[in-house]
Amino acid sequence: MEFYENGLDAMNYLENLIESGKVVEEVVQLVITDIEMPQMDGHHLTRRIKESGELSILPVIIFSSLITDSLRHKGQVVGADAQISKPEIAELIKLIDRLVL
Repeated sequence: MEFYENGLDAMNYLENLIESGKVVEEVVQLVITDIEMPQMDGHHLTRRIKESGELSILPVIIFSSLITDSLRHKGQVVGADAQISKPEIAELIKLIDRLVL
């Protein structure tokens, strides 16, 4: 399990996996991102993952306290597989089980 403080570091990690010739989905099974992060926000990270041929297979969950109707729409537009507000931790666990196991 890897943790990154910002979206740019997470994206760099994923791109380095590709460059090293690794099969990404054998190393990473799921990406969970917040919306608000320094350097690259969660929506931009999700879009970059979903637009990448090698990374688009990865499920992305946006897990944020900021999920409003407007932001939920934006999450759908960028290709998030699911969006959960932070108070709904039990729902996040169910999604992880469904998407990974």
